Amino acid sequence: MPLSPTSLKNSTAAAAARVFTELRQIHSNHQAHTVLRAVERQRGPTDKTLVRRADEYAREVLGSARYAPWLQVYTAVSGGFREGWIPDNYYGLVVDPLKGGEVAKVALVKSFTNRILDTEALPDLAYVIDGIYYARDYRPVSAAELVDILFAQDERTVFKADNSYQGRSVTFMTRADFPAGGQLRLPDGVFQAPIHQHDFFAAMSPRSTATLRITTARELDGRIAVKAAYLRLGRASDDIVSCRSHVRVAVDAAHGTLGDTGYLHDWQRTETHPDTGFRFAGQAIPRYEEAAALCKTLHQSCPHMLCLGWDLCIDQQERPRIMEWNARYNDIKFSEATTGPCFRGLGWEHLWRREAA
Repeated sequence: MPLSPTSLKNSTAAAAARVFTELRQIHSNHQAHTVLRAVERQRGPTDKTLVRRADEYAREVLGSARYAPWLQVYTAVSGGFREGWIPDNYYGLVVDPLKGGEVAKVALVKSFTNRILDTEALPDLAYVIDGIYYARDYRPVSAAELVDILFAQDERTVFKADNSYQGRSVTFMTRADFPAGGQLRLPDGVFQAPIHQHDFFAAMSPRSTATLRITTARELDGRIAVKAAYLRLGRASDDIVSCRSHVRVAVDAAHGTLGDTGYLHDWQRTETHPDTGFRFAGQAIPRYEEAAALCKTLHQSCPHMLCLGWDLCIDQQERPRIMEWNARYNDIKFSEATTGPCFRGLGWEHLWRREAA
């Protein structure tokens, strides 16, 4: 009997979803194997007993050997195996779809963020929505008014397009970029004031603004807690911090102190920033507690989202400034490898059983 149009559509959609999942698994595990080789080149082969424990944990606790490669990476980086780790691909393929919800997509709509978060910590100045300019309060403004708003305090502004992330579609603009009496052809997005970072960060990364990533998650009782933190630093040639060249440093999520070791983009270890020579050990991020409290408060105001990654910087006035927030598949692998397990006790390791059922 031929399938009905509805059944055929559902069958096709299910097949496409399986193919998409398979491709993501392949890509993620290829990345994990690449990272593992890089780590082992510097530190030597991982103890085979620990590798077997990672493999067994993936199969017996997480339901599939496909989650073993990232557990092996975490083991190689940390020098031991720890129960409770969440592999990067398990987080993206199991935790996020089941617990993140469709509402998490709004975090990518940067022109809508302040409508949700409603905080002065966002450096928003104005918005572009369907070719129309709006002030921070969403009042329509002319092109001339927009220019006055954008450059009232600084000679540059930052434009970020909706549905962009990891520094993509970020453009620095000046008055010269705005034609007199004309409209720019820009996608929907937000204009933000540049963040002039605290001297603490400038000493490490003077050219590009350092990014403090704070990860918050919803506890089983509904409260929001800070689960992880790390610092992303640019290199000497970077205008913005890029995942292709960044230096990452684990941060004590409770106190805001930097770890002894930084990691280059290929996971090679370093005790100092390779360009500035800044030594990480023992350094404390200024106003960290205030930044962490801000992230908790904002997440509590929208608890629909299970886990959020907040990108912030502390400015020269010692204020936490939010650069963006990440709800869909926000990165957890660096924190898991360096300071994890960060999400123990939340029950995430059991979610695959719901998917299987």
